[in-house]
Amino acid sequence: MRKAMLFAPMLMLLLTACGGGPEKDPVEELQRQYAVVGAATMEADVTCSYENEVREYTLLCAYTPQSSTVTVLSPASLSGISATVEGEELTLSYEDISLDAGSYTADAVSPVAALPGLMKAAAEGYPTEQSREMVGERSCLRLACYLGDEADILYTTWFDEETLLPLQSEISVEGKTVFAVAWSRFEVTEYVAEPAEELQLSAELTKE
Repeated sequence: MRKAMLFAPMLMLLLTACGGGPEKDPVEELQRQYAVVGAATMEADVTCSYENEVREYTLLCAYTPQSSTVTVLSPASLSGISATVEGEELTLSYEDISLDAGSYTADAVSPVAALPGLMKAAAEGYPTEQSREMVGERSCLRLACYLGDEADILYTTWFDEETLLPLQSEISVEGKTVFAVAWSRFEVTEYVAEPAEELQLSAELTKE
C-alpha cells in the first residue's frame, strides 16, 4: 500500500472557469501552493540514465526549502546512506560518519539532489512549457521549469489535475533526460504560511 498526503484544490473549477469570475492561471495556483510548503516527506523511484549505464534507486526525502536529507532505500548495497542537500552543497553520511561531498553543478547533477530540485522548481521555477497530458487514467498538468541560472537543466513534472499530486517527473540536462522519477509518497508536514482557502490540504489517500 502506498500512501500520499495530497493537496485538495478546486483546480478543475479553476481550469474550467465556471462562474462569472476571471479564469485563474493553473500554473500560478500550483506554484503558489508549493511555495508555502515548509516541510514534506517524499519517496520515489529514480532511474538515472548515464552515457554507458542505467542505475535505479529508491529514495526517501525529508524536505525543507533550506535543507533536505535524502536517504537511499534501495539498492540494498547502498541502503542507509544519506545525503544532506543545502543549496548546491552535499554532505554524505553513513552510520554516524559524515563526509563533505562538495558541490554539484549542471555538468554533474547528483541523484540525491533530484527530489529537492523538483520541489524547488514546483515552488519557484520559471515555467517554459505547460500542457494537459494523461498519465495512466489521470489527467495531468505537465509543467516544465528552469531554476535560476541553471539554463541547461529542465525540471518537468506531471501533476494530477484533481489533487496536485506529483505523479512522475523528469530532469533533463542539455536536452537529454538524465533522471526519470516515479513518485510513490508525498506528505506535507508543515506550511510556512497558510495555503489559500481553495487549496487546503486534504485527507490521506491510499494507492495500490
